[in-house]
Amino acid sequence: MALTALFQAIPTYAGAALILKLAHSTALHTSIIGFVATATIIHVLMTSAAGPRYPHVLKQAYAAEFYDATIGVADKVIRWRTQPEGSLQLLSSTVMLAMLSVAALAMG
Repeated sequence: MALTALFQAIPTYAGAALILKLAHSTALHTSIIGFVATATIIHVLMTSAAGPRYPHVLKQAYAAEFYDATIGVADKVIRWRTQPEGSLQLLSSTVMLAMLSVAALAMG
């Protein structure tokens, strides 16, 4: 669950919070950290519950190797990272967060 939160949920919701900040939205003005934490917890719980039941529907969100108790954390990350979907997700999250961070800093 921690790997799903770290590599999938947190970058997504941190990016969403940055987009709202750039748009000068007041929706999250009081608790951006609370939004990211709550959305991440809900994401992880729903993915871990529905992922094994509907892997064809949640193929982008559910990484089965993250839930395999027989392998270590480093091996889980290596297996996820070497899959085309995992690499694409990691690359797109990195680029999105970098660009949004630059935009947020430029706007003040």
